[in-house]
Amino acid sequence: MSSERLQALREELARQQVQGFLVPRGDEYQNEYVPASDERLAWLTGFTGSAGLAALAGQHAALFVDGRYTIQAQQQIGDQPIERQDLNGEAIARWLCDNLKAGEALGYDPRLHTDPGLAPLARRLAARDIELRPLETNPIDAIWSDRPTTPCGSARPHPEAFAGEDSASKRRRIAELLADKPADALWLANPEVCAWLFNIRGDDIPHLPVALACALLYRDGTATLYLAEAAAGDALRRHLGPEVTLVHDKQALFDAARRQHVAKVWVDPGLTNSWTLQQLRAQDMELLLERDPITAAKARKNAAELAGSQAAHERDGAALCEFLAELPERVAAGDFGELEAVRLLREKREQREGFTDDSFDSISGYGPNGAIVHYRVSPESSLTMKAEGIYLIDSGGQYPDGTTDVTRTVALGDFPEHARDHFTRVLKGHIGIATLRFPAGTCGEQIDAFARKSLWDAGLDYAHGTGHGVGSFLSVHEGPQRIGKANTGVALQAGMILSNEPGFYLTGQYGIRIENLIFVRESEAHPGFLEFSELTLAPIDRRLVNRDLLTEQELEWLNRYHRRVRETLMPMVNEKTQAWLEEATQPL
Repeated sequence: MSSERLQALREELARQQVQGFLVPRGDEYQNEYVPASDERLAWLTGFTGSAGLAALAGQHAALFVDGRYTIQAQQQIGDQPIERQDLNGEAIARWLCDNLKAGEALGYDPRLHTDPGLAPLARRLAARDIELRPLETNPIDAIWSDRPTTPCGSARPHPEAFAGEDSASKRRRIAELLADKPADALWLANPEVCAWLFNIRGDDIPHLPVALACALLYRDGTATLYLAEAAAGDALRRHLGPEVTLVHDKQALFDAARRQHVAKVWVDPGLTNSWTLQQLRAQDMELLLERDPITAAKARKNAAELAGSQAAHERDGAALCEFLAELPERVAAGDFGELEAVRLLREKREQREGFTDDSFDSISGYGPNGAIVHYRVSPESSLTMKAEGIYLIDSGGQYPDGTTDVTRTVALGDFPEHARDHFTRVLKGHIGIATLRFPAGTCGEQIDAFARKSLWDAGLDYAHGTGHGVGSFLSVHEGPQRIGKANTGVALQAGMILSNEPGFYLTGQYGIRIENLIFVRESEAHPGFLEFSELTLAPIDRRLVNRDLLTEQELEWLNRYHRRVRETLMPMVNEKTQAWLEEATQPL
């Protein structure tokens, strides 16, 4: 099928008079999760990961993915005429320069790319006399005959009890920053920043409770908000009030800026697509290209958001424990695989108050599938579990009061002895982050090695970040904060929620990851220092722990954590799970 689609795409490119084309995994809002109508990369190549890029150049095609998706990409490409390459700017530029000739043109959809993302490639291509050309229409859309329609579900108010601050207060607070620049307006390019600023949520994107939206915020705290007409009901209009003008056509946003006499607009070039920048410049507006201040503001959760997250994690932890308690007998009964496990866990979460959706597609990997870092189970790939080996489940839920993300690795029976060493080294790294105290101003990249040291001691490592930011009933992957090797320059601040998820993956055998969500708080004992507090509540499999590898402090942390899990969740789970929980949280 992909061979036919590749040929159809080449024919469409010829009609648009370009010799190559870029196919990113994204939409015009630069979302990580995208509506079905924007799954162009999956439609063309079959690759379903959350990050990647395909490129066509003449008769050649390549799929670029990072280390999380190496195995998955190879499996999903199969024998198609598509090369697999590493996802980095240098590799992409080199491949394109090798496969395009001087005088040829590489097309791209400016709605799906940002200027900073394209700039290095544009320079490399220009040096080889290859044009990077924006196209008016996406050529894939021209050949995708059964492409789904763009969603436009109802947007709804997000209660102040969960948000912790009303929209008018947020708008005034952010608008004050405009005067310091100075700028007449702030462009809100992304549905997530709109969701936070206006206290609205929706269901337009799988796993991300937002409505497709963009907006302009003015210096007086008023705003113009774009939403599809079908998304804006009477309740939402009353919630937004007279200071927020709704429009249902994106061109109306640019017209509104002109009526408001906006001469200078603050735009985040990392969130805003190239097409939008073109439209703003066409209005003769000066652009202030700086990071959106809302991204940083929503990363620091207020007291209500943190309390909500704690409550959501308690309910979510109870659901996960009921799943883990039931898992062994389901496996023993036979004909129970990775896909059935995903369904069972979803059922457990659906029984908990407020559950609205998974926060991402669960990673349910038994044995060798667990070694695929971002494995997505399908009916074709689902392995039947046996009462032996190791199973990894990475999952999360969306609740109005919080977003969860948790990974547990469990033994289903006998397992290789070396897995105990690997698991314990991952656990030591997890505890290294959980117990860390660090001075204010410290960035995530400065503490990443604490998660990896025990693995490094054994000549081992993992090819993903140690931690990502998490939203409040928003994206499970939220910036700007993260913990990883890559430089961010973003200091961790009180109120930020992050994951703590070191891992290890032995190709063809098993995967290990231990993930809790944590939040940053000020240290009471040491002014000027910060530390982490646990949100996630679920036992860590003691059967996989080599006690002799743990220090006394690490052992104390594990036993203290398990005691808190037991005391908190015991009243919230059924009788059968209570017995399992009592055993699973016994001190080592």
